[in-house]
Amino acid sequence: MRSFKPAARHTHVDAVSKKLGVPRDRLVFAERRVFDSEDTTVGVSFSEAVCLAETMFGTLGTTGSYTPPRSAARFKGGGVGPSPTYSYTAAIVEVDVDQSTGWIHVPRVWIAHDIGRSLNPTLVRGQVEGSVYMALGEALMEEQTFRRLPPKLSNALVHKFPSMLEYKSPTTLDMPEVFTELVENPDPRGPFGAKEVGQGPLLPIMPAVANAVYDAVGVRVDQIPVTPEKILRALKAKAAGKPARCGPAAFPEIPWPEALLVAPPWEGGDGRASNEPPKGSRRKADAGVEATAGVRP
Repeated sequence: MRSFKPAARHTHVDAVSKKLGVPRDRLVFAERRVFDSEDTTVGVSFSEAVCLAETMFGTLGTTGSYTPPRSAARFKGGGVGPSPTYSYTAAIVEVDVDQSTGWIHVPRVWIAHDIGRSLNPTLVRGQVEGSVYMALGEALMEEQTFRRLPPKLSNALVHKFPSMLEYKSPTTLDMPEVFTELVENPDPRGPFGAKEVGQGPLLPIMPAVANAVYDAVGVRVDQIPVTPEKILRALKAKAAGKPARCGPAAFPEIPWPEALLVAPPWEGGDGRASNEPPKGSRRKADAGVEATAGVRP
């Protein structure tokens, strides 16, 4: 019960000790039980211990905090986005594709998430499956399209459809059966060995959907959402002997800044970039990059 502060532990010990008639110092927390160290058959489940403590003391609560280790990066921007430990996710998506309409149906998803240690398995599974829901929306439906106003109306770039009704997202009827596997390998740099389970499980779903479509009908859709219209366009190109794909022909030209060169510790690096410009100066395009927005008529 190392995840509990002493004050929280004491409430459980007091309640179980009174219930079992066992001295407080003989109670042990292990294997989801609270039991007598001298007679392991005498004890209660941990959930029963919580109920006993709530009955005796009312609502149970405690506070705690976790401070991640300081990032080793010492270069400008090195403090943005780093984490003491990173999670990984793998996913398999099954799709049915109707070649006459391009319609996509996702009946099942298998997903495995490296969580480090699952402190609350129910909430973790909810986060993973919620990410699957969000990712399917990105992969199959959600899209922002724009139009250019006439010059006399400011020539501004605005949403093509000024209504959220045109921004589609899945409903409960669109949600597939999800098989979730939590991979637990505690990381000492995370709180009690845990890793993130925020947006991470979302990431592999979009490429898995695109790969599944290719496996089903032999065409590539190189941009999301993967819609029936794009599948039909790619199938038409394939039938005409052209490349069986739909999407941008090339990545847009972007004036990327010069890459910073940071030697790793085993090469004598101290976390600083060897080519970082002097303080007060700015790298080219350091404030960000711009790309031409896609405009639809």
